[in-house]
Amino acid sequence: MFNQIKQNNNISQTDVQTQRLGGNVQQGQNGQPNRGNCLADDCLLVEDLEYPAGELTETVQVALDGAINDEYKALSTYEAVITKFGAVRPFSMIKSAEEQHIASLRAIYDKYGLTVPANTWGSKVSAPETLKEACQVGVEAEIANAELYRKELIPAVSGYEDIAAVFENLMSASEDKHLPAFEKCN
Repeated sequence: MFNQIKQNNNISQTDVQTQRLGGNVQQGQNGQPNRGNCLADDCLLVEDLEYPAGELTETVQVALDGAINDEYKALSTYEAVITKFGAVRPFSMIKSAEEQHIASLRAIYDKYGLTVPANTWGSKVSAPETLKEACQVGVEAEIANAELYRKELIPAVSGYEDIAAVFENLMSASEDKHLPAFEKCN
């Protein structure tokens, strides 16, 4: 389908990418597709890649499970805060980022032919009593998340550059974006 669309010179590049990705693409400020916000499985596919791409050691699989479990915990916690206090910032924004983190990890599971674990955190977390306490929980969660990646998860996946790169990006997002946002709301 993509090649047929591409051959039609009357269709813009944005239309080509939108159609190629099943129409599930948000537009950025410059009018170009914002694939970074795309959460549909079609957006995660890599052309000409045989699935599964290989086998992972048990250590790497455990690290991958630890990563997605921690991202699920954060997502469920932030959803609980939003349920209690409404779509308040930074929780509403970081919730979307956590969804993207999970999508990145799901892509790794898909790439290696693994079953994505279910999120079991929904009934295990609750929102703190106040928004200020929720902000402090966010600070602590993002510090712990970055440390988990730095000390345990990234070292466990050495030799797997693709997984390490995803883990490093997720760690950086926690440290450089989420943590400062929670510190400001505290």
